[in-house]
Amino acid sequence: MKKGIALFLALTMAMCCVACSSGEKAPAATNDPAPAETPAEAPAETPAETPAETPEAAPADTNGIPASVTISDSTALQGKRIGCSICYKGDEWCAALSDGLEKLGAVYGAEIVVEDGDLNDETQTKQIENMIANNCDIIMIDPITPDGCNEALNKAVEAGIPVIIYDGYWTEGEEKAATTVTWDQYETGVLMGEYFVDYVKNNMDGKCRVVELANVVSTHCQERFVGLHDVIDKANADGCEIEILNQYDSAGNRETAYNAIAAIVEPFDFVISDVDNGAMGALSSLQSTGNTDVKILSMGAYGEEPFGTLHKADPNYLACINVDSWILAQFIFDGAIAHFEGKDLEATTNIDLYVVDKDNVTDFWTF
Repeated sequence: MKKGIALFLALTMAMCCVACSSGEKAPAATNDPAPAETPAEAPAETPAETPAETPEAAPADTNGIPASVTISDSTALQGKRIGCSICYKGDEWCAALSDGLEKLGAVYGAEIVVEDGDLNDETQTKQIENMIANNCDIIMIDPITPDGCNEALNKAVEAGIPVIIYDGYWTEGEEKAATTVTWDQYETGVLMGEYFVDYVKNNMDGKCRVVELANVVSTHCQERFVGLHDVIDKANADGCEIEILNQYDSAGNRETAYNAIAAIVEPFDFVISDVDNGAMGALSSLQSTGNTDVKILSMGAYGEEPFGTLHKADPNYLACINVDSWILAQFIFDGAIAHFEGKDLEATTNIDLYVVDKDNVTDFWTF
């Protein structure tokens, strides 16, 4: 009896060990053809997860270039060395434009680094001379002043290097540049002036006091005030009482603009700035004192900061002129492509301008 029980127990234990052993080894049993097929097939399916790494996926975000920009399929700029200088990277809009130019250059296979002219004609002149010495295929220049780099630009033309002027203008550009891609500076002031005067008539009985912030060294920024003043002068001749108290030089710098506004003692109703750095410096200054009455207008802005400020109906920031740096960059490269493809170019191409406020800002930016 005991012998029978012992035999039964031994048999039972053996069966349990077999069961446990097979349960632990089954997942790792690669020698068994049946289970081996399942792990072998899993890696075979992984390519289905890799399309994001293939070249076809890249155009969905072409180097950070927004969908509003039209990319040409031309190879005319492939391998071209492009010399480029912008007036001042300290201005955020100019910094955005330079970034756009470099990214578009990369898409077209060109070699381009946008140099900072730093609001200095001498600095920009040296940059152009270096571009000539480095045998650039084309030069793109945002002139600080219309004739500040005249001699250097003429040397480029004489050396057979095509010149594209952008944002600002060159005194001899109409005759000697391949094209000028810019925005109508005078019309910018006119558009802002008309919006401003209508607001003053409708909300302030046609009477107000204005402080101006200007990037004085920039000739094309000053041109905006010419258009603005022409509209204001006409309004005053028709019965308005719009007084311009003073124009302060913000040098396109937020801190300088902040300090200029903070130092004003006499009462004023509006700040009108030629660039958005000045406008944002003024905004910070007013906010620091809790002043929500003074309204700010900017004659050149684009991007999340100014449009977001409008979208939230900020009590100070009233309106700006929309200048899309990406579209300007596109037009500059369109001109370069057309030149190397032997096509005729217009002497000047102006991008479209729009006044943006809280009521229409969603037409220009997605929130």
